[in-house]
Amino acid sequence: MVSKVVLLLLAGATATPLKQSRTNSINWGPCSLNGTLPIDCANFKVPLDYTDKTSNQTINLELLRVPAVNGPSKGSIFFNFGGPGVEVRASLAGRAHVLQALTGGHHDLIGIDPRGTANTLTFQCYANETEKASVVPATGTGLTNSSDIAKGATWITNKVFAKQCAKNSGENGTLIGTAFTARDMMQVVDALGEDGLLRYWAGFSYGTLLGATVVSMFPDRMDKVILDAVMNPHQFYNGPEPEASSDADMAFSAFFGACLASPNDCVLAGNHTNTAHLEASIWNMINDLKYRPIEIEGIIVEYITIKSMIRSSLYNVEKFPPFAKALNGLLVNNGTQYLEGAAELAAMNPPVLTGDIADDSPYGIHCSDKRYRKSSLDEMMPDIEMLEKSSKIMGDNSPVLLFMCAQWKMEAKERYEGDFQNIRTKTPVVLIGNTFDSATSIKGAFNVSSGFIDSVVLRQDGFGHGNLGHPSLCTAKAVKAYFVDGVVPAQGAVCGVDVAPFSGRTFDDLLPDLGFNTSKILEVAEDE
Repeated sequence: MVSKVVLLLLAGATATPLKQSRTNSINWGPCSLNGTLPIDCANFKVPLDYTDKTSNQTINLELLRVPAVNGPSKGSIFFNFGGPGVEVRASLAGRAHVLQALTGGHHDLIGIDPRGTANTLTFQCYANETEKASVVPATGTGLTNSSDIAKGATWITNKVFAKQCAKNSGENGTLIGTAFTARDMMQVVDALGEDGLLRYWAGFSYGTLLGATVVSMFPDRMDKVILDAVMNPHQFYNGPEPEASSDADMAFSAFFGACLASPNDCVLAGNHTNTAHLEASIWNMINDLKYRPIEIEGIIVEYITIKSMIRSSLYNVEKFPPFAKALNGLLVNNGTQYLEGAAELAAMNPPVLTGDIADDSPYGIHCSDKRYRKSSLDEMMPDIEMLEKSSKIMGDNSPVLLFMCAQWKMEAKERYEGDFQNIRTKTPVVLIGNTFDSATSIKGAFNVSSGFIDSVVLRQDGFGHGNLGHPSLCTAKAVKAYFVDGVVPAQGAVCGVDVAPFSGRTFDDLLPDLGFNTSKILEVAEDE
């Protein structure tokens, strides 16, 4: 537990580093990772515990850099891809060409694997998946509406899990909070030897929570910051998070409308002509699977299976065609079609690009940060019921992490104690939200913007979790103008999208319109 004295010393709307890094430069070298553009990697030492002024203990941060591709670098832009727990370096390497195109190519792009993830204070509650499976039931838990016993089973399973996390990773659990990660990022900013200011693009959900935190702790050290697919930080730190999925039902309904608008590309359209009727048919199928799961070539398909598929598939329009194929296979009893669609979705889901996380860092980071503890299931029930009502499609998934946090045994040694209000930065912060984001409602962008003076919300009128979920030249040009020239979008700005949801086109198809030729850049890099 953190002492009240330490919390009082650390509280406030702003903060300054408690100690400087022991290393004042970064030595870049070859990477073991593969990138879509040339990349460099480095290790960098930072303090283990920023609250312990007497300690000389350090940890190694693992860094990745995508060097600027259009002339000498004008500075570095930092990235985080959410989770919490997503491995930032691998994600940045896999998206390097798109992100250089969107930011203009004039900056180095920097990724840091945060504390608790990858090889940095890895947060692992069990020695391996076999040990975890022997303790944590594989079925009967998770989605709170999946059965009559799901809530009780999920409560007790997470009680066991939380105890094991404290036993195996108790010390690490106090050292991987978001405030420490924000301080780590500023240590790297200092070591880069540029202008001492942070440029940052939070590419989804938790990355925006980290962004809102670092902006609020160090407002005078911010240059240009984009928060994309924005979480509500007040809900993240303090309790249930109903706002996040409050647009999920609208997004799910809009998916069916987009399908019927492209009947030649969406197999699910079939002979349907009415969006509401098609959606009702799918809901009947989903609810039927709750009580009558099916088997297809040895694979069990049940309520949890399809709800998990829906959650993942609404993240990006690239997934819409195979998702529609899988749904149609179930709807018309075509097992082969379902398996084909499911396989295509799985092939599109490499862990580093989707946020599928092997370790237990989502629990370690989120729950150690969150001020939410309950002593019994009964005490928690009002919050569960509130979350279930927040969304028909996502509401019974929303409480899953909360069960763990309610019984968590560790507290982050530092939390940001301010209120995210009256924060002024050198350049106004830009927040981006999609109309049909099933994971982070655009309400989060407006809520955070209300506390950041002169900040602007750019609404992208499309699907997906973050602007990368539905390609838009308008948004891409706005991002580029912001990072390259400091041009802030107008208040109330709205961008359309340039890819039909079922067309199969991706951001790669739009890169020439942004003046970006990946092949030519790679040829130049090879010649050098």
